[in-house]
Amino acid sequence: MEKLALILAAFNWGAICFVSVVHYPLFADVHRDFFVSYHRKHVTRTTLLLGTTLSLEMVLQLFLFSVGPKDLSHYLILSFLGAGWIITFLVSVPQHRKLEQGFSQQAHQILLLSNWGRVACWGVATILLA
Repeated sequence: MEKLALILAAFNWGAICFVSVVHYPLFADVHRDFFVSYHRKHVTRTTLLLGTTLSLEMVLQLFLFSVGPKDLSHYLILSFLGAGWIITFLVSVPQHRKLEQGFSQQAHQILLLSNWGRVACWGVATILLA
């Protein structure tokens, strides 16, 4: 189970990095007439993939925490994953809601910057698991 937890964490960290380096920066280059459609497709496809793997990772980590030893690393892993989810729901999701209406430079910048917090959270969790 621990190997699966590490695989999920590493996959999620890589995918979040990919979004930070590739997808989000490209939002600014999408023609405004096509942005809403492009953004909708990005959110739908990314949510299908990452929503599934991020949820599986959290459920697995909570399970491992409930049945395993409670050492500092387990608390830290759950704390960093929790912080990543908090950034997701309190910052990323509201910015995506704004972008659903059309491109917004401010929403885009907040999304770009806040996603690096998510990269850091999942990165630390992955390193702790490794």
